[in-house]
Amino acid sequence: MKKYNLNFKINSNTIIKKKVLFFLKMILKILGIKYLVYKILFFILRYINGIKSYFIRGLIFDIQKPRNKLLIVNNDFNEKFVIFSYDDVISKELYINGEFDLKKLEKTIEYFYNQGNPIENLFDIGANIGVISIPAVKRGLIKKAFAVEPEPQNYTLLKTNIILNNLEDKVIPYNYALSDTDDKIINMELSSDNSGDHRIKEIVNFNIHNEEKRQIIKVKTKKFDSLFKEINQKNNLVWIDTQGFEPKVLSGAENLINNKVPVVIEFWPYALKRAGLWKSMIEFLYRFDLFIDLSKEKIIPCEINQTSIDKLIYGWQDEKKGSPSLFTDLVLLKN
Repeated sequence: MKKYNLNFKINSNTIIKKKVLFFLKMILKILGIKYLVYKILFFILRYINGIKSYFIRGLIFDIQKPRNKLLIVNNDFNEKFVIFSYDDVISKELYINGEFDLKKLEKTIEYFYNQGNPIENLFDIGANIGVISIPAVKRGLIKKAFAVEPEPQNYTLLKTNIILNNLEDKVIPYNYALSDTDDKIINMELSSDNSGDHRIKEIVNFNIHNEEKRQIIKVKTKKFDSLFKEINQKNNLVWIDTQGFEPKVLSGAENLINNKVPVVIEFWPYALKRAGLWKSMIEFLYRFDLFIDLSKEKIIPCEINQTSIDKLIYGWQDEKKGSPSLFTDLVLLKN
């Protein structure tokens, strides 16, 4: 889910802290005392509550990896999550900061509120373990969420976290991979260190980030229109983060598009091109009238035409092995 786009400004202090932590761990590993030191620190630090330091909380998260496959985090909003200790992206961010990627949703919901169309229902496609749906409902940003997640372990924690937060009647989970057909069994490749980067694997044009080494599982498809037959423009928002599979999701969502429901998609050129869906994604953009680039500081609707699309799709750097992925998120609107 979380990746860094071209306009994302990374705090230099955070980078320095991450580098210090990395070198510290390497030195301890070389000396052969890494886990001994971690064990000592674990018993010291586990009794210290309310630590806000990114460095320290990141260290505590790493200390617990050899001990537990699952961890529990409770944030300042009294939101409880069971998270994966292997997950160095979503779960780690939740552990350190108490939330993941929620600012973009808050920004989007505020925009629609100011436009006289307050969002009440969120359709969260690629819901992971509930990191968007659960806080969105619990903090009163929306009234109800429909959370769709195909990966079995993510889905198990999604259901668990819904129950932990007493939201069984407000966050409804579905265990499918949304696509352009119903009830088809397709391949999904699993990331070993990022629970938000499991991807549907159909066509593969290249593997820059060592994806060829990933474990493959089977998941079942469903069309958006089959799950959500009654959806309209008013008070609804569709949030799609499916790691380059967004065009396939939209292919099964004709009612959604025709009924002018606002959609937020992740726009990740590498994943789209790798899956052979780049051209299809551009074609879908032209089926909407306006887009908003959420990486920009101000929300400014941009008319979809040849000029604006050319400006959007050109100028992306090529992704390199071991480097952050390059992406943005787009709100798509029909007049």
